[in-house]
Amino acid sequence: MPKFSKYLKLYCTDLVTLTTKVIADPVRVEFFQGPREYDTFVRVSPPIVRAGVDRILFAPKRMVVAGSELSYIEIIVRAEHQAGRRQYCEDEINRVVTQLSAVLTPALFNFELWSGWLSDSEQALGGGWVGTSPAVQFEPAELERQIESYRLAVAGDPDIEQRFTLMSKLFSRAIATEPGEERFLWLWTVLEVFPMRDTSNIQPISGYLGRVTGRVPAEVKSALDLGKLFDSRCDLVHNGRLPYSLENLGEVLEKLEAIDTTVLRALGGLPYAGQIDKYFP
Repeated sequence: MPKFSKYLKLYCTDLVTLTTKVIADPVRVEFFQGPREYDTFVRVSPPIVRAGVDRILFAPKRMVVAGSELSYIEIIVRAEHQAGRRQYCEDEINRVVTQLSAVLTPALFNFELWSGWLSDSEQALGGGWVGTSPAVQFEPAELERQIESYRLAVAGDPDIEQRFTLMSKLFSRAIATEPGEERFLWLWTVLEVFPMRDTSNIQPISGYLGRVTGRVPAEVKSALDLGKLFDSRCDLVHNGRLPYSLENLGEVLEKLEAIDTTVLRALGGLPYAGQIDKYFP
């Protein structure tokens, strides 16, 4: 018989006073007031670890939900052990959360406590992206000088300063989010704020990067495949799908992050550091 695993999203709310269960196959929703305990298997190292160093990535953890005057919403979906099951579970739960929000109120789900696989005595299940990177070296005084110089460069133009604030918000969210649709959309939207200001045309991106890197805009557009990235953004927003396989999504997001970083460095008056050189022949 196939083995099954359970994926949980847990919310806290002050708006529900009853305890009950609701079945929306394959999802089970339970409203309760605690206490309750969960066995989980959680990430204990960041997604990017230092190259050449052994790290423990996941470890078991007992999560305790205390009894209180507040209520909890437990949403669980069960799935067979197969590749891609996490995305299946998240999609099913997200559908039910959206349906309950539409039927009742979105205010029920504005305080997420935890999401991930549940474990038991027979199995400990976890998952996530992981990568390696060289150690980062810096001199504190020089770093302070660069940050202050960056601040002054951005502050010199009120329009750029306002755009940079929004770009920073989007970029910070993106790099702290696991690879997926949200990360792609936030990274791309950074470029729509700048260089694509006051237009829906992607030409300003290749023009700006051309000036930064000393290349012809047409060469930049072709090497970075900016047209395909824009088409993918449109496909996601208008057709509800991101046209990349799990295998190559990481490469696409790495390229988008490098493009964003190049633009952000230039806005702060920092010299080009070769972030996108590898995409040119």
